[in-house]
Amino acid sequence: MKSKANFFFIILTFAISCTPFFVRKLKEEPTVRILLQKNPEKLELSSDSKIKLSIAEKNTLISGKISIYFNPYLRIITSEGTIEDPTLPITVHPMNKPIKIDGKLYPGIIKILKSYDILIVNEVKIEEYLKGVVPYEIGKLQEDQIEALKAQAVAARSYAMANIKSGEPFDISPTIWHQVYEGLGEPNHLIERAIESTRGIVATYKGKVIDAKYSSTCGGVTEDNENVWIGEKIPYLRSVKDSKGSGEPFCGKSPHYRWERIYDKKEFFENVKKQIKELFGEAPGKIEWIKITKRTKTNRVRTIEINTDIGKFYLEKDAIRRLFSDYRGSLKSLMFQIKVKGNQIIVSGKGYGHGVGMCQYGAMEMAKEGYNYKSILNHYYKGIKLEKLW
Repeated sequence: MKSKANFFFIILTFAISCTPFFVRKLKEEPTVRILLQKNPEKLELSSDSKIKLSIAEKNTLISGKISIYFNPYLRIITSEGTIEDPTLPITVHPMNKPIKIDGKLYPGIIKILKSYDILIVNEVKIEEYLKGVVPYEIGKLQEDQIEALKAQAVAARSYAMANIKSGEPFDISPTIWHQVYEGLGEPNHLIERAIESTRGIVATYKGKVIDAKYSSTCGGVTEDNENVWIGEKIPYLRSVKDSKGSGEPFCGKSPHYRWERIYDKKEFFENVKKQIKELFGEAPGKIEWIKITKRTKTNRVRTIEINTDIGKFYLEKDAIRRLFSDYRGSLKSLMFQIKVKGNQIIVSGKGYGHGVGMCQYGAMEMAKEGYNYKSILNHYYKGIKLEKLW
């Protein structure tokens, strides 16, 4: 049976498919558009100040809560009355205070658009956007790790700039598939200082803003991009050792540096059969064996072969992590070994995430050891320049 894994890689091509943003000085800070929701049943918005509702070039000032229902037809209920079947797009402008949606505060404006789906999009200036990304991507760190926060701010800013898509209704999602974005949380002065002190600074390679990948813990060595996703080799996303010389990896203190997952043998194989059906559309009755057939130079699993009663299946690259997923989620990384012990399957590994680009726990330790954010970024992204665009 030929490998049927290629269809699954379609959902991963976003990782390297964007057109990089060419470097040029900008007159003003750019805006990024984040897809917050798709096809909601209902949307409730509020603000501590008045809200301007723009529909078909008509503006209305609203006080209090706005409830928008999408089924069975579009209608808006406000303190000013009900608007039946309004024309899309609808723009929601806060006058002085941010907009609250489902308990989260969002800066900028909210747009309700009709593409193939109904889309709820937050349009926000990039520096404000970073305040909702940095604390959720790398955490709220201590003063001695501010250089790691600065590195994270530059990486996240670069990633956002590289993924701006002209002609599309939105640029990025607020999840781990792009960058986690939670809107405006409690103010954190250290994070705000890190963002402001790097304001407008992005990482570039040969005149283009880089698609700055990063993950939690690389396990001692980062990975080449083409070993994780489909696409060409990217010069600045090359594998690097996460250490100074032959010393301990910078990310060695991460709680994810070493990990182990133990499965009951019967449940393990039942779960693999379930994943095969979801990935390939076919349900094997029996798993004969599972074999790692290729590894990368960093010892990550590159190809895996599953022999079943209905033929062989192959998975490659980051899709492999899903094969062994259960209630605990996908495997933490591709740097793993499998062994059988009695009635148990033991998967042990190192690292957390795809391992490409900046290692966040490595960056934290580098900051503690006195490296500045420029050194951190140049360690993980090869051949880059740091340039201020606004």
